[in-house]
Amino acid sequence: MSRSQLEKLSIADVPSSAGAFDYYNTFSVVQEGSDEASRQVLSIEPTSSPIIEDGQTLITSKNFDLTVSGLFKSNTISGLQTLADNRTQVVFGGFGLGGQILQAEGSINLGQVFTETASFRFNSPREATGGYFEGKHTSNLSYSTNGLCLYKWGAAATTGSNALAYGWTKSTGATVSFSNSTKAQTFSHSGAATLHRDLYLPSNGLNTFYFNINVTALTDGGSGNTIKIKLQSFSDFASTEDVTSTETVITTTGDKQVSITPSSSSKMIRASIVIAASDSVSFKNPTVQLDSAYNFVEFNT
Repeated sequence: MSRSQLEKLSIADVPSSAGAFDYYNTFSVVQEGSDEASRQVLSIEPTSSPIIEDGQTLITSKNFDLTVSGLFKSNTISGLQTLADNRTQVVFGGFGLGGQILQAEGSINLGQVFTETASFRFNSPREATGGYFEGKHTSNLSYSTNGLCLYKWGAAATTGSNALAYGWTKSTGATVSFSNSTKAQTFSHSGAATLHRDLYLPSNGLNTFYFNINVTALTDGGSGNTIKIKLQSFSDFASTEDVTSTETVITTTGDKQVSITPSSSSKMIRASIVIAASDSVSFKNPTVQLDSAYNFVEFNT
């Protein structure tokens, strides 16, 4: 069905609290003279035995596979071997040559090691029906111009604890609701609060990321100019800040955007909506993109 090459890929073992990643490494496209060179390919293919009905091929499931091959040092191979042996659940992040953003979760399998520094291969295969189930892509993988679409935009309930949009995290005590008719998340609190999504991504120090939302309603609690969106990059797991965007203040409804260019030390990006006491904001169709043109899409493959 499709095969795409990734420009750069990161693998991270995320700790239970803010700080250094338990494991972190990046893999880049083959470049002459590179100390460690690799090729990263994402493939999506139908399973080998589709059902034939009335002359039609019905694809009941698909094989999603992220494969990395190249020349690696012995310490890189050793780290990957430990992840594979322990079946460690890691997060993959990357970007394609056409502006796509990869987000995936899973474990890795290793190929054969021939010498201490030699051609080496590892992959992270998974079989899934495709599309979303209970708010998350069935393959635990998304590859799209919208980096947030590992999770479907929606919520399990309209009110209560399950009304938080899939994949998002809110401040303790904040109130959320989700409208099935407008597809908007409403977020409020008696004090200052944030609502955020994290993306685990490598950085080349050149790419600019854009966070977009469509605001459908808002109430300023009285402090003025306190409803905002922002992007942050971190050189670890949400502890050491790398770069913080200029915040975009929200005073009207409509499309809103903020951007950031992380340094080459960045390992993750956090997209946040910020409010102050008694503020309320309703929004829909969030995206994180490499293109400044706002385009909400989901990964329905």
